Amino acid sequence: MKRKITIVDRDQLSECEKRGVFRLLLTSFSAKFASNRLTLKEKVDILLYLEQHYASQKKSPVDYIVKDQDEIIGVLTISEKTMDSRKKNYPFELSKKYGFLPIFKYLLMLSALEYSPQDKEQYIENVAVHERYQRQGIAKFLILAAQAEVKTGGKLSLIVSANNQQAVGLYLKYGFSIVKKQRVLILRFLANEPNWLFMEWSR
Repeated sequence: MKRKITIVDRDQLSECEKRGVFRLLLTSFSAKFASNRLTLKEKVDILLYLEQHYASQKKSPVDYIVKDQDEIIGVLTISEKTMDSRKKNYPFELSKKYGFLPIFKYLLMLSALEYSPQDKEQYIENVAVHERYQRQGIAKFLILAAQAEVKTGGKLSLIVSANNQQAVGLYLKYGFSIVKKQRVLILRFLANEPNWLFMEWSR
């Protein structure tokens, strides 16, 4: 079945669509969020709240979205360089509702995974495909679509778990190269994964 990709700024998505994106990301990367003993709905609520009130970017991320009818089954998210350096305040209102430790862990993890792209660099924050639709070429479809949008002299970059051999193999197959290996000890405790690869693709 032929799929269609919609490319849209995150702030142009409806709340329902944003929830669909976050739900897919949370289920696709469930191991990274396993230490927080919250329901999927609570985790989606937290991510939606953090994006609405504490996002550090002036420019909204761009989502490449694949749907099956109204369900989001694949997403690739791109961020670019911004000049925004607003100070982030701790979201005490979230801690009152969900507890200090779960929110603190979320903020630590998101901060550890955060990356600031340079000029002419687009950073792939994530690639996720619903488990029912894997091995149907959707991840390949998303990567090729993102590459097609890169202008001459530009590049795509990403950070991937060194243990995720399936993802690493996919990126290598479509022209990405490993630039450096990183060991992020805080992610050893938060996401059970200390070893990461920084990869790039250039036009």
